[in-house]
Amino acid sequence: MIEGFRLYARLMSAQIRSQMQYKMSFIMEFASTFMGMILEFASVVVLFIHMPALDGWTLAEVAFLYGSAEFAMALSQVITSGFDVFPETVRLGKFDSILIRPRNAMFQVFASELAIRRFGRAAQGLFVLGIAIWWMDVDWGVAEWSMLAVMILGGVVFFAGLFIIGATFSFWTVEGLEAMNILTYGGSTMVAYPMSIYAEWMRNVFIFIIPLAFVNYYPSLFLLNKVDPFGLPGFMPFLSLPLCSLVLLASLVFWHFGIKRYQSTGH
Repeated sequence: MIEGFRLYARLMSAQIRSQMQYKMSFIMEFASTFMGMILEFASVVVLFIHMPALDGWTLAEVAFLYGSAEFAMALSQVITSGFDVFPETVRLGKFDSILIRPRNAMFQVFASELAIRRFGRAAQGLFVLGIAIWWMDVDWGVAEWSMLAVMILGGVVFFAGLFIIGATFSFWTVEGLEAMNILTYGGSTMVAYPMSIYAEWMRNVFIFIIPLAFVNYYPSLFLLNKVDPFGLPGFMPFLSLPLCSLVLLASLVFWHFGIKRYQSTGH
């Protein structure tokens, strides 16, 4: 396992050096992504010009939800960049060459791509998250900062699982990744706002079926000392990482299921 991590680190280092050969291109992409996402958050700020709070959540608290969701989503995108281009890998028959190599196929896909341009989105999420924490003037101890770290990790794991599931659909159709955008990009937008503003049926789906509410909403209730409006048990925030990890576990099972049923393109 240690050897695998070392190999992954070397491959990622090579990816970064390769992409940084064009420093101006990277800087422009980073800046454009960062500013584009900042403008997106500006629409949230405009919303609060016309109302003091959103179902009891202040602008700073919604900024906390938004920043944590964007940061986790962007980190997940960076880590799973190889799965983003996986449909093309399958369509062109390049996956056949991956299967005949001695290394694990999933490892090779993970190490095949690193989209460092997406660090612009991660920086924007971290910026908004930092501003929100500063704005709320929190007085957190070790437990709260640990919960924040676990919340971000849970979000990264959750979205990584969704990206892998979307890529796995490419074994049957190259359109699978697009269909998953409803849960990935749509999901990150949804958890940027409190769950209480959504219809009951939608809340039930994303609490009890797809644990999207555990990406940041339930941990945020703990961190911001808010009462759960749905009256669920007080231990719910602590289920964040375990439930998000189940999504990743399900994606790994689905991936192996897909590989077993993969038929070569014949290229």
